[in-house]
Order: sequence, then structure tokens, then C-alpha cells
Amino acid sequence: MASKSNPSLLLLAAVLVSVFAAAAAIDSSCYPGVGIPIEPIPNCRQYAEKAACGVDTQGPPPMAKQLCCHELAAIPQQCRCDALRYFMGRKIRPDLGGLIDLPGCPREPQRDLVRILVTPEHCNLATIHNAPYCLGMDESQWQ
Repeated sequence: MASKSNPSLLLLAAVLVSVFAAAAAIDSSCYPGVGIPIEPIPNCRQYAEKAACGVDTQGPPPMAKQLCCHELAAIPQQCRCDALRYFMGRKIRPDLGGLIDLPGCPREPQRDLVRILVTPEHCNLATIHNAPYCLGMDESQWQ
């Protein structure tokens, strides 16, 4: 006896494929106010100043790191890399980022640290790449 396809099963499969396709097409934009805090992660600024330059901030170093990682973890996984880019600021408009030049602590060492905040050595947080890394954090991307 020849096997007949079940029309209900085929219809269900078609519906599931279209649902997954629609879910993949949803705009998962990340920009300040949508997925990224409007005020760039302030505890990470303190951690960057302390870790990159030894600048004295409130609380012991482990607390600064813990607060930063907690703040970064609150950002949706798919937006973490964009949030760090926004936080680092653009070369042409550094005033729009969360990092500031301090006496004895320019932005560059702070940026170097911020680029790797999601890595296992720091916060160990997954990103849009499903790994604790942000690809393409080089200067040329956001100058």
C-alpha cells in the first residue's frame, strides 16, 4: 500500500517554517533607548577607570567589577556589543560616549579594557555571537 502524506502534518510544517522565518526577520535593533541604556553603563566607567589606570573610585576593585558586570548582564545578549561600542564613544564625538579623559588616564586605555569586558577574564557574558566575545571592536569600525 502506498504511503499518503498527511495534509495536516504538511500544513503544520509550513506554518512552523513561516513562524521561524518571521521570528528571524524581526528587527532586533540595538540603539540607545532600545536595548541599550540611554545613560551608558556608569558602573563600567568606574571599573574601566580603576582597572585601566588605577584611578581611585568608590568601593574596592572587586565591587567595581561586580557592579559593572551586573549592569552589562542586564543588557539583552544581542545588544551587548553595540552597548559597549556606544559606551566607548566615537572618535569624532567622544562626548557622546560614557568614557571621559581623566588626568593620567586618557580614554584609550579605558577603551582597550571596555573592548574586552564581555570576555571570560572579566564578565564572561554571551553576546550576539553566542560567545563571550565582541567581534569587530577595532577602532576603524566606529571612528
